[in-house]
Amino acid sequence: MRRRSDRNTMAFTLIEMMIVTGMLAVLMGVAFSGFGQARRQSKITKANSEIRELMNAWLAYEAAYDDWPLELKGDEIEATEENLKELLDGNQDQTVYLNATMDRGAFRDPWGVPYRFRLILEDNQNRKTEDFEATVTFPNRQRLL
Repeated sequence: MRRRSDRNTMAFTLIEMMIVTGMLAVLMGVAFSGFGQARRQSKITKANSEIRELMNAWLAYEAAYDDWPLELKGDEIEATEENLKELLDGNQDQTVYLNATMDRGAFRDPWGVPYRFRLILEDNQNRKTEDFEATVTFPNRQRLL
């Protein structure tokens, strides 16, 4: 009889197992929500990096040719391979200004939607340089830049 009672004291009860399982579930829920936020933040960081790369490509092209690669009229333009051809393929000197991976013919944000951009050039009469305002929009998302 004594052996049987020793065996019962060494085992976990059903209540103890349920408490441990519940605590593990709560901890996993907290951890996975943190992973989701980290993934979202990494996508935003990647998008900001790609926007900077696109802006630097435009500025380098403008500095080299004293012209913009597109006729920009204030409307939003989608970042397709056709619209970014001069930055991607190079011109007379074969300089490639934008090293971007094109997905299905467009330069896409981390969510899979093509970047849309608008450049507004303003002549500043107080300085010798032109000022410009650039916005890159993400459809159905907040503006980033």
